[in-house]
Amino acid sequence: MNRFHFLLSIVVSVAVYVCIGILWGREGLWAYNQLQEQKVILNMSAERLQDINLRLNAEYNALQKDKDIIAAYAKKLGYVSKGERLVKITGIGNPPFTVYDAGTKTSRAEIIFIPEWAAKGIALVVFIFYNLVYSVSVLVHRHAFTKVRSAQY
Repeated sequence: MNRFHFLLSIVVSVAVYVCIGILWGREGLWAYNQLQEQKVILNMSAERLQDINLRLNAEYNALQKDKDIIAAYAKKLGYVSKGERLVKITGIGNPPFTVYDAGTKTSRAEIIFIPEWAAKGIALVVFIFYNLVYSVSVLVHRHAFTKVRSAQY
């Protein structure tokens, strides 16, 4: 094996290692896309929670300050103010209270990537494979050349 092919096998192996790192490594493009998808999901969840929070704050403020809202809630609970009479009709249920969805638990998913040791292992396999193929091709070439030479004599 000459130096050129040995250095070429090193360059090819390093190029494979770098490509694996850039495309499928821990901070590669594949992991980046997975993180972007998670970011979109978390932003949507945060927006839903902010919307629920705004509605709850508006309802809270209304219950503290707006007498008509307080009276409406009191009537839902069966209270009456002075001078009012409570009439209950059987067969008609009370309207259900508004139950707010507190959102679903959104946790961070594991990012899938090729670990560093695997990328180095793949590069090493490429290095060995390249050198084996080159060595076998040199042996076959020499063997064929020797046959041709011996056939000429």
